[in-house]
Amino acid sequence: MRRATRIQLAIAVALLLVGGVVWGLLRFKRYVDTDPGLCAQCHRASPQFALWNQGSHREVACQRCHHSTPQQGLAMLRSFLAGNEPGGKGKHAEVSIGSCASCHQSHDPRWKQIEGSRGHAIHVEQQGIDCLKCHAAAMHGFTPAVETCKACHGDHAIQAVGMQQLHCFACHNFLSKETGLRPHRADCLRCHKEKGIHPARFSDSAPMQFDCAACHHPHAKSVAAERLPCLGCHEGVPRAGHHADKGHGNCLDCHAAHLWKSGDRSCKKCHQAPHAEGKACANCHGFHGAGEPRPAPPPAPQTRTGAGP
Repeated sequence: MRRATRIQLAIAVALLLVGGVVWGLLRFKRYVDTDPGLCAQCHRASPQFALWNQGSHREVACQRCHHSTPQQGLAMLRSFLAGNEPGGKGKHAEVSIGSCASCHQSHDPRWKQIEGSRGHAIHVEQQGIDCLKCHAAAMHGFTPAVETCKACHGDHAIQAVGMQQLHCFACHNFLSKETGLRPHRADCLRCHKEKGIHPARFSDSAPMQFDCAACHHPHAKSVAAERLPCLGCHEGVPRAGHHADKGHGNCLDCHAAHLWKSGDRSCKKCHQAPHAEGKACANCHGFHGAGEPRPAPPPAPQTRTGAGP
């Protein structure tokens, strides 16, 4: 074999070896930087790994959120080769500032975007609260537990019957684009109608179209205080016509909640003697004269501690 041919063959072999080494290094780097399998070598049996594998972020590689310094990486490698506990001593691969924003403020339609959402506008943009303060407590579950809200807002237990087990987000919609975190009328009606809770009572023709919180305070400390009394607005009613008669003191005995209409059916619940058939009771028995009600009061301020809406 000629000398030139041998040199060319040696160069080719060298290039193949160098190429193989480079390819192997690039593949190893990709494995270290983007493959959850690296983390699974140590963490496969951990509850955090199980939650990630079953959660909404299971398509997101661990390394996308968890970043290690070169020193931490070498320490983990030495620990792994020595058969020690995962990661060796000390914390490693913590979630860095900006990891959440890289997806959730990226305008990428694949991820829920928090920019402009009313809950995050208050907590993140206005008050500068770090994402991890609310989301890290659930590890890889990411949905904040009620206890997370209580850490700042105190124990605002819901007293309203049937709502005690609701998560805070059922009423306080973080991702809505509306202003303020207190639920509006539309928020309440959406939930009640979806669950089939007396949808007919929330008629668009009912006379009271203000926010439900004008009358209902679900966080009040007692069930009795949860609903404001009707006389808070209709203060003249007890002196108006037959409203002043004995037995007519409870508004809801005659007025159906949210519709507020009364009629012969309401009267006949107590007054059984039929007379003047064909005419409405109110034609002769007047309940008028109460005057116009005062404007609906604004929602009562909710006592809170720490940061929040």
